Amino acid sequence: MSSPRVGVVRDTMLTNPLLIKASLGQTRSRGLSVPGPDFIFGTSSGSNRDGGVAEVLSSWRVQSRQEHSAPHRPLIPDFVSLNRDAVKSGLVTSKELSQYRAQMGGAKLNPAPKLAPRCPAVPDITFGVTNRVSSPLWDILSHQYARRWLDEQRSRNQTSNHKQLQRIKPGCIPDTRTSLLRRSTALPQIQTPFKLRCYTQVAPALNTFRDEEARLRAFRAQQSDCVSRRGHRGLGTYSLD
Repeated sequence: MSSPRVGVVRDTMLTNPLLIKASLGQTRSRGLSVPGPDFIFGTSSGSNRDGGVAEVLSSWRVQSRQEHSAPHRPLIPDFVSLNRDAVKSGLVTSKELSQYRAQMGGAKLNPAPKLAPRCPAVPDITFGVTNRVSSPLWDILSHQYARRWLDEQRSRNQTSNHKQLQRIKPGCIPDTRTSLLRRSTALPQIQTPFKLRCYTQVAPALNTFRDEEARLRAFRAQQSDCVSRRGHRGLGTYSLD
């Protein structure tokens, strides 16, 4: 039993889900219009002209092949032959090529490539991967493969143990990096004393002597004259005392 409504009840109230009220004990309607009981959902099978499933199961209809379908194919211009003939005629620009194609028609049908029959070169050859040789049933039932694998593992362990015994001899201590460094003698390192850059020997920036001989003569004259001079290294005034 639905609750009474106050005011005018319009048809839109039955289609608008915001205005529809749920009836007592029923779900709220969405306001969608449902066709009548005579309406059939889905597509009709009246367009099925081959008889349906029964006809398909009872017979097999094969479509006839059209033999004269090749002349109705669209004509494809053979641009390779057209360009070759145009170049032989001396036409190389795009404008000349388009005019040549329009003049010659250009609608030449490309012949369908003939596919060579795919037959093996050797008649007795078999393509694909050959099958593995079947395992003997007696070896499988008698566990010969498991025993063979165990024997291989044992022989491998014996060889590895023998190699380890040969590698490590009793009473022989192997050398390590520390023992090798202790026995090795370090090379002497010559360290030059630190000296400031201002006290390093710098080549003279100015040479006032003409040659090396003139420089030696000047030093000899200064050494002989520094005896009668005062000051450091005899560069002062003359001593008249």
